[in-house]
Order: sequence, then structure tokens, then C-alpha cells
Amino acid sequence: MKTGILRRVIDVAELLGIYLYELIVSSVAVARAAFSRSPNMRSSIIAVPIELRTDMGISVLASLVSLTPGNCALHVSDDRRLLYVHALDGRAPEQIIKSIRDVFERRIARIERW
Repeated sequence: MKTGILRRVIDVAELLGIYLYELIVSSVAVARAAFSRSPNMRSSIIAVPIELRTDMGISVLASLVSLTPGNCALHVSDDRRLLYVHALDGRAPEQIIKSIRDVFERRIARIERW
């Protein structure tokens, strides 16, 4: 029992640490774009496939995406399989999808399993 709680606390701490890192990296990228004389970005809306099924997991994922500068979660599909995200720089949608899934979704799913 105590091992499960400790594991969950460690997983939550890891998610928060990763989020803080992503917050800093994204903030710098958005600041560079904002102060650039000729920003080279193309905003877009990206459909991100998600495997989370609980309301809590999907809400946490959407919140983390929205709180990361340069991205904003817009909508979850009715079947809860897609999260629509507005990306300030959507030139590499596959990379954005991979990042959201690897950085946030995988960790949220691990926390939910406990």
C-alpha cells in the first residue's frame, strides 16, 4: 500500500518537473518569436490522438497543454479519442503530437493506473 502511494507521489513530482521544463523551453520559444523581426511560424489546429479515457486524465492533459506557452487545447472529440490543439507553430504536427503524447499523456496514464 505505501509503495503504491510513494510511486504515485514520485510520478506526480516527475510530471510537475517535466511540465516546468516544458514551460521554460516553450516560454523562450514564444518570446523569441514575439521579438523576432521576421517570425517563421505557421499556426495550425492539430488533432492529437489520445488514449486517456477518464475525465480527470483528459482534463489534466488539456490543462497542461493549454498552460504551455504556444499551445492551447480547444476541444475533445465526442468519442474522446482526439484532443484538438491550436499550436502557435504547427509546421511539424507529428512532432507536436509525439511531444504531447510522450511528455504528458504517458505520464498522466501512469499516474492514473495507481
